[in-house]
Amino acid sequence: MKQITDNQLRALFKLLSDDDEKIAKLVSQQILQVGEPAIPLLEQTAAEDSLIGDRARAVLAVLQFKELEEAFLDFSAKDDAGLDLEEGAFLIARFGYPQMKPTNYQALLDDMATEIAPNIRRKRLPEEILRTINNYLFLEQGFVGNTDHYYDPDNSYINRVLDRRTGIPISLSIVYLLIAKRLELPVFGIGMPGHFLVKYSDKKNEILADPFNKGRLLTKTDCANFLINSGYDFEESYLAATPNRTILSRMIRNLISVYTKQKEIRLAEHLGKLLAILEKPQG
Repeated sequence: MKQITDNQLRALFKLLSDDDEKIAKLVSQQILQVGEPAIPLLEQTAAEDSLIGDRARAVLAVLQFKELEEAFLDFSAKDDAGLDLEEGAFLIARFGYPQMKPTNYQALLDDMATEIAPNIRRKRLPEEILRTINNYLFLEQGFVGNTDHYYDPDNSYINRVLDRRTGIPISLSIVYLLIAKRLELPVFGIGMPGHFLVKYSDKKNEILADPFNKGRLLTKTDCANFLINSGYDFEESYLAATPNRTILSRMIRNLISVYTKQKEIRLAEHLGKLLAILEKPQG
């Protein structure tokens, strides 16, 4: 990180609007060397609808991605047991929404769990507990599977899923899991081929639910039939709890696929770097 005074930084920014692209490129490189201290002024300048705004946005994107890479390195270095699904989901959301404040959404999840908790405490059977969550999320709160725009990248950013109350199987399942965790319920993610579910699993019960379809309760036979009809063989391992690292990797892969289809190659490549960090062998 290059040390620089506020006046020097502002002088650099004036040169960012130079008509000579070579000078502008050199200035951009100098701002990148300044690093994090340049971000507030970059954010201010990036709001302008002008040439300098365009250049500021480009520099800002590079710096924000560098910050995110560093955060991913720290996060991914944890062992699987210490890898928090919520932290990882909001890190992924920072890729699409760098200025997003996770604490705002975490407070929303806290409020949801607090609101539903009294009703959960009155239920004893796992089926009743899951139906209570389903009623709250999918009827009262209006969460729904985004069948009309399934390949919208916002379906994979947890902040936007919470904003819009819509998502794809894995992101809706994550909302379900984050609330279940707050309620201290034994609910786990199930990453089947071609679909994602959640499972309530204790010593006596195993019940599957499909958040993409309003939490519909499923049997093992239902899942086997889905897999067979989708061209897969059924294996018991498909219904085992999916580790958080694998869930997060799957989220990133979904985004890479979406951006590749949209020919947003730079975004897909950057996500590929985050995926490589996340999946790097530990130890």
